[in-house]
Amino acid sequence: KLDAIIDDAKRLGVIGLITCSIVPAEWELSQKIAKTYNEVYFALGVHPWYIDPHFFTELERLLHIQDDKYCAIGEIGLDAKVDIDMQVQKQFFEKQITIANELNKPIIVHCRGAFNELVTSLKRVGKLNAGGVVHSYSGNVDIAKQLIPFGIYFSFGGALTFRNSKKKREALNYVYPEYVLLETDSPDIPPVEKSGEINVPANIIYAVKAMSDVLNKSEEEVADITTENAKKL
Repeated sequence: KLDAIIDDAKRLGVIGLITCSIVPAEWELSQKIAKTYNEVYFALGVHPWYIDPHFFTELERLLHIQDDKYCAIGEIGLDAKVDIDMQVQKQFFEKQITIANELNKPIIVHCRGAFNELVTSLKRVGKLNAGGVVHSYSGNVDIAKQLIPFGIYFSFGGALTFRNSKKKREALNYVYPEYVLLETDSPDIPPVEKSGEINVPANIIYAVKAMSDVLNKSEEEVADITTENAKKL
């Protein structure tokens, strides 16, 4: 099944994929998948939805994994809409930023309803040595302005295909072309064209089309720019 999913993406021109872990039990699996497939890289972290206080001591393990395909710390972040204490979330988030800085790796950030807290946490840690990306960006232009100095990129995916958010369009226009990335967030947030299905990396073509429509740029330009930005990051 995974073979077919990756083959489909490659056939459509995808040249790299990142698998993001969200709990320590997945870290080894992500590494194994990246070892099996040339195009796959991996990121390791603890996602705010799945925080268990016992995981805190495990975070140190992130410092000792040696692998050329270990490309980021993520998915990590802050979420005001889940039932996990925000102070605990911040503790995990800031610790993982410190680890990313020590490893000189970027961070992959999940943020929902907590953009002011996100900016505050970044200011408290001080800087990001290798930048990062806020995935499925849902913040406004003002938040983007505050995040760009930290080396943050903004990634858009399935939600863009619904083309109904003025805030999202304004943010996308503001961060394009320097700070924009594309994603699918598979298996979540399928594009409108595949509504109700499990999302897959091949669906990136719908995100390319949606971004091209919103920006009034060619699909080729959008694909080139987001690919170059991803490599840069």
